Amino acid sequence: MRWSLLLLLPLLLACGSKRRQMELALRYEQEGMVQEAFSGYASLYERKPKEIEAHLGMKRTAQLLLDRKLSEASGQYLRNELQNGDRLRAQAVLFKQDMDRHGLELLWDGTLDDFRREAQHHEARKMFEEAKDAFRDQRYTTAQDLADAAFELDPQLKEAGHLSQLSQLEPRYQQGVRAAELGLWREAYRSFRWVADRDIGYKDAWQRMEGSMAKASYTLAYVPLFNELLYTAQLNGGAGQLEYQLSANVKQEVMDLKDPLIMLLDRDHTDELLAEQQRSMSGVYDDRYVAEAGKLLGARFVLTGRILRFDDVLSKQIEVQMQVIDAENGRIRLAEVIRVNKQEIARGAPRAQLLERAAKRMAQRLADFDPDRS
Repeated sequence: MRWSLLLLLPLLLACGSKRRQMELALRYEQEGMVQEAFSGYASLYERKPKEIEAHLGMKRTAQLLLDRKLSEASGQYLRNELQNGDRLRAQAVLFKQDMDRHGLELLWDGTLDDFRREAQHHEARKMFEEAKDAFRDQRYTTAQDLADAAFELDPQLKEAGHLSQLSQLEPRYQQGVRAAELGLWREAYRSFRWVADRDIGYKDAWQRMEGSMAKASYTLAYVPLFNELLYTAQLNGGAGQLEYQLSANVKQEVMDLKDPLIMLLDRDHTDELLAEQQRSMSGVYDDRYVAEAGKLLGARFVLTGRILRFDDVLSKQIEVQMQVIDAENGRIRLAEVIRVNKQEIARGAPRAQLLERAAKRMAQRLADFDPDRS
């Protein structure tokens, strides 16, 4: 009998301890010490997972804790303190997710999100007003940032989306106006086109784009020039073949630019000029001849290419003297030596690759040519 009592003693003590812990947690709950109560219930439930009363106490106090967090967040939203409200709401979300993982399945008060939307609307209107002030002060980047933020907070605030677009269009429009005043027609065209592409009805951007295009565009003829020494020293005859090939490549690359301001003229006629030049080839570079060729073609500018060096066997390189010449006065407006070496080409057909890459580089350089600045 005595031994039986000794064996029952730990069990009795454990039961007593469990009751005392439950009573203590319940007292905490009744006195409003919700966090302490929850911790007591949770500690007991962790040791005794089958303790239903402890589990119910956990759920009850966890809901109270969540409601308290939601209430604090709602208070911030009602005071239009959106940032503080979102911070407290995020804490509530994390708490609920943690409790849900423990099987407590707490309830979320939907009025919180209503308060949040009202606070977002208020903050969006405030940002929108600041964006309008920035726009009036011509602080367009700031205006766009504020308008974008306002629209993100409140997608129903369509005026913010419109102001964001205006904050992008207006500085580019003004940039075009200033460029036109300075006679920089190519730059003006690009600015007005950027605006018109995004809003064809914005002010008079379309009309200004058309006017700038008329003044910025120019006619161009390609006239290849022979280097007699190239054939005697390097290619052992076959004069004109390289020039014809380079000419065809250059014309195609210029066309591929799809630049509306460059009008390549009379592509077939330039071949006739090339043949005539070949017949009278002297090996002397003559600017007067090039300008005259441009006039015959009705071009404002002439693009020339004179192959200075070419080797598609050993060194695998090409060197072309490129020039843009004003057909009216023979003035050289752009001069550059284009080089391509074997490190820039792949295996196979070195001649074709050298000519193609040289032509592409010439066209790219031409794309940067601005008659108003050169």
